Amino acid sequence: MSATPKPTLAKDPELTEAVSDAIDVVSNPTDLAINLLVLAAAIAVAVLITRKLKQWVGHQRPKRLVFVEYLATPVLTLAIIGGLSRFGGVLANPLVGLAGSMLGLFAVIRLLGALMEIAFRPTPLLKFMLRLVTVVIWLAAVFSLFEDRSKLIAKVYSAHFKVGGIALSSDGMLNGLISGVVVAIVALWADKSVGNLLRRSRNLQPNFVLALSRVMSVAIWIVATILIFTAADINLTALAAFGGALGIGLGLGLQKLAASYISGLIVLFEQSVRVGDNIVSNSVSGRVTRMTVRYTMIRTRDGVEAIVPNDLLTNNVIVNQSWSDRNLRLVCGVLVKGDADLTLARELFVEAMNAQPRVLQEPAPHMYITGVNDKGIQLDGHFWISDPENGQNNVASDIYDAVLGAFRKHGIALVAQ
Repeated sequence: MSATPKPTLAKDPELTEAVSDAIDVVSNPTDLAINLLVLAAAIAVAVLITRKLKQWVGHQRPKRLVFVEYLATPVLTLAIIGGLSRFGGVLANPLVGLAGSMLGLFAVIRLLGALMEIAFRPTPLLKFMLRLVTVVIWLAAVFSLFEDRSKLIAKVYSAHFKVGGIALSSDGMLNGLISGVVVAIVALWADKSVGNLLRRSRNLQPNFVLALSRVMSVAIWIVATILIFTAADINLTALAAFGGALGIGLGLGLQKLAASYISGLIVLFEQSVRVGDNIVSNSVSGRVTRMTVRYTMIRTRDGVEAIVPNDLLTNNVIVNQSWSDRNLRLVCGVLVKGDADLTLARELFVEAMNAQPRVLQEPAPHMYITGVNDKGIQLDGHFWISDPENGQNNVASDIYDAVLGAFRKHGIALVAQ
């Protein structure tokens, strides 16, 4: 994007003549006071009418409300002073005509701002900045009329200074402010649009969607930043040296954060961990409920959300219980006395497991003798479930409850540990 050119209204011969005629009116204090009072009154009336229009339009018609907020006051003011000037007298002078021209210019600038707000739907902060920028552009145009007549204004327009070796100018800062808001609004819209487009894709896995959206977001904002600096006439070479020194400092201080971001992209592209997987990472075990570029959120069996930095997922052994399928094997064990009827105990245990609706029949539950000692015989029941996100302890509790009831009914005693 090229730098926004400085307003050149003063170069227009007709406008220059109009300004000269208006300055002649200013030299008469009485006429000046009357004209200023009339203009102030017209603006006040226009503001009051605008408030009534906002209440009438309300929030049910957001697009109409945008046009009211942007255009109602300047258009109404222009209409009022235009109507009053038709009566002639002291108001029929070049000063009022010039004020009308400036209000017309303001209305055009505000119209462009309203169209941009409706098209790109900026955030509340950028919406405020956009409305402020329309005023700044208009003020810059008005002041440019008097650049050749005021040494102070000319000096402000031509001011140059340096900050940390970076050359800046008043023109460049103005262009940077105007272009910056516009570019930021377009970049934010592009960022959201690309993200929505990727999410609607049926051919991309959720991990790829998240990773690509983050990569595209970074690329969009890098391009936006370069455009803003270019519009502000900031030498990117000088900025690169400053950015390099700053980057080294940040790199040393934020190594862990940078490692988490890079690891996040690796995890997302490799899909070693996905949303919905049941994983065990160090001392954290549970279901992955959310993934970002920086961290992964795991909901534990206790219902607690654990936030795990992504670098831990790439630097440690991760047990992914849902990698090949969602089936998960669980074990329930009891210690029975040595003289117990093991055949009956095993049958009762298998019946208790099969009676649970969440226990899969393929693979079928099995019983194993996993230990024999002077205290008794250890029986372990192995079974599979396909929905570990719905809880694991609850299904084990139901099985134990059924086993204990069956053992008591058939006289199978447990060993007190």
